[in-house]
Amino acid sequence: MGGARSVLIDISPLRVSAPFRRIFVARLISLIGIGLLLVSVPVQMFDLTNSSAHVGAASAVTGITTFVGMLIGGSLADRFDRKRLILIGRSAAAVCFALLAINAFGTIPGTPSVVALYVVAGVNGLIGSLSTSALMAAVPTLIPRDKLVAVGALSSLTVRIGSAVSPGIAGFIIAGARVEWAYVVAAVLASMTALILLGLPSMPPSAPLSGDEPANPDRAAPKESLITFILGQRVVAGVMVVGVLAMVGAGVVALLPALVAERFASDARATGLLYAAVAAGAMIAALTSGWLARVQRPGRLLLGALSAAFVVQILFGLAPVAWLAIGLLMVIGFVEAIQEVLRYAIIQRHTPGPMLGRVNGIWMAQEVGGVTVGALVAGVFGTIWVASDAIVYYGITMVVLSVVAAVALRSLAAVRKEAAPAAETTHAGRSAGQ
Repeated sequence: MGGARSVLIDISPLRVSAPFRRIFVARLISLIGIGLLLVSVPVQMFDLTNSSAHVGAASAVTGITTFVGMLIGGSLADRFDRKRLILIGRSAAAVCFALLAINAFGTIPGTPSVVALYVVAGVNGLIGSLSTSALMAAVPTLIPRDKLVAVGALSSLTVRIGSAVSPGIAGFIIAGARVEWAYVVAAVLASMTALILLGLPSMPPSAPLSGDEPANPDRAAPKESLITFILGQRVVAGVMVVGVLAMVGAGVVALLPALVAERFASDARATGLLYAAVAAGAMIAALTSGWLARVQRPGRLLLGALSAAFVVQILFGLAPVAWLAIGLLMVIGFVEAIQEVLRYAIIQRHTPGPMLGRVNGIWMAQEVGGVTVGALVAGVFGTIWVASDAIVYYGITMVVLSVVAAVALRSLAAVRKEAAPAAETTHAGRSAGQ
């Protein structure tokens, strides 16, 4: 039993912190609501326009505004009470979902408006993402530092559950009651999250990480800029670089439909299983993440996992049968989730409390942007070679970049489990990272 506990996901953060329990439950509910939106907007847009170009444009608008919102939200989270920003973001999401429902019902203009769909979806991406940045910045002030790996695993698990469950819920609602009722459900869920989060304590930017020294008002507004901090704190900069490479590499999923057409006779079942395999592997990794808290060299493991994922990607491109391809994608998802948990824990440990908002904002924004860039680059590879060869050559390219990163990011590789306090200054962080 003890051995199983040491491997299975550590849920102790849910026991030791009542505020974190609220955040965990609210985030899981909100991810389901956001998932409803991600399905409903494309479905409604296509119904209104019969145009895939409009569907793609709507997704792009939401992605761009979310990217910008995370950057703005990160900056605001280091200036204002994070609880207030979280409540503003979740309340705004509930209003936006309600407006989407009103538009879908055709209540105000008489018929659903394409322009309104674009505008409201964009505003939701912008304002709704404020709560995401503030939540990420607040959590390390609520949980002991030695539990950050467990928090990262729980966060990863909620994302996987939300992404796995919400599309099915959306499809069921849309098929049974039309798209407008999916928006209604999303609005109700967003309202629930706002009510749950009302019970959070005040979380000012000056709050120290849990277990650090008491809050110091002088720390509320660090003199150095975000760029100066990231460039000076080599560990944080290294995690950012690894995150970009991981997200760019993940863009290879853009080649899956072409691969199925080339190698698996355009079997739609194979397409669905391939897309689900990465999420399944990641969920398994999250559920068995207990061992990660005992890793003595998390930076070295992170860099090794980055290269390993791309090596398996090459093998995936060479896989001749569907069952092997699915298995390899599950391995990729497993390794990517390990990276995700380690990136979260390392970046929270090495970032001072008053800078958590900006650092987390830019970290999440670059991950969103990295996937987009990766999909575009993978698409270019797909125009030069057939899908299977494109996946192999893309994997080789990413392996080379990951090896270069491993050589260059020596400070990240040197990080130990007993890392320097998160409240370190730039210069202290530099010496600790080396």
